[in-house]
Amino acid sequence: MRRALTIDTSSAHTIVGVVEDGEIIWSGEIEGATSHGGALGELVSRVEGVAEVDHVIVGIGPGPFTGLRVGIIFAQGFAKARGIPWIGVVSLDAIAQSLKLSRDTVISLDARRKERYWARYDEKSQRISEISISKVDQVPSGIVDAFPTPLGLFRAANNPRSIRTEPLYLRKPDAALAPLTSIHLRELRTFDLGEILSIERGLFPDPWTLGQFKEELHSVPRSRYYVVLEDQSGAQPRIVGYAGIAFTGGGEPVDIHTLGVAKEFQGRGLGQRLLDHLIERALTLGASSVLLEVRDGNEPARALYAKNGFTEISRRVGYYARFGDALVMEKPLHSTDVHQ
Repeated sequence: MRRALTIDTSSAHTIVGVVEDGEIIWSGEIEGATSHGGALGELVSRVEGVAEVDHVIVGIGPGPFTGLRVGIIFAQGFAKARGIPWIGVVSLDAIAQSLKLSRDTVISLDARRKERYWARYDEKSQRISEISISKVDQVPSGIVDAFPTPLGLFRAANNPRSIRTEPLYLRKPDAALAPLTSIHLRELRTFDLGEILSIERGLFPDPWTLGQFKEELHSVPRSRYYVVLEDQSGAQPRIVGYAGIAFTGGGEPVDIHTLGVAKEFQGRGLGQRLLDHLIERALTLGASSVLLEVRDGNEPARALYAKNGFTEISRRVGYYARFGDALVMEKPLHSTDVHQ
């Protein structure tokens, strides 16, 4: 038997249920964005079949800090008291698993402050984009303010891509971030790959494997160039970003093969710093332009590239298999593209 207590407090609804082997045994919900604590206690006191629960599933966001904390702390405490495991899942994924979707569907939730959390899903309810927070008028149309069901949470817990251990708050802090004074750029080395893989898996729905990175580095310096950004402010240096290009010769385009910044360091200009460096390197190599491929659903990356003069020149339909189309973008190079 597999019987789960399911909990979600990522939205304006507090949702609790018991699911056994894919069948709902009991479910209940209470509406109220500021009353998750009381609502959760009330619902759990009414749960039927809780004595036989052998694991707990909890929505891990995206959502407001206070609401998520209530559900996650309760789930952890309940699981610890019973000596059973708990599983955190992406709440948007649980919504997708609760619905019958058509191809390329956007699901979004109110994030308050005139913003929404959102992501794209395919007809099999699989996420095909990053999870984002955007101003209301910048979110593509789709399904708005649906909520996870106990069965959706249960299904998400059986999808490895939906499982997370850390809450997804997403919203940037209101206070200004402290300047990063100890970030240094250097060439990537093989022993960096452990840290890079950890960042890669947290950023992309289709992360590169260790073998792919090793294959790229095998061509350094003949036709590849890879760098990392390293935070040296702590006792041990820490990689916080990385990027790389492929090149053939003077007068030919340079291809950006990858560019990523650890989530907790995003919003501080590090992606721009990496992009500036790659463009400068391309100019040094005598490249005619810089090319790249980006998932159609990766809106933050597309915005960064568009801001830097990249324009879409073609689309590769189904390039990322389960994760959607690839947009090919290009930036012609001129001497004025060097950033001072």
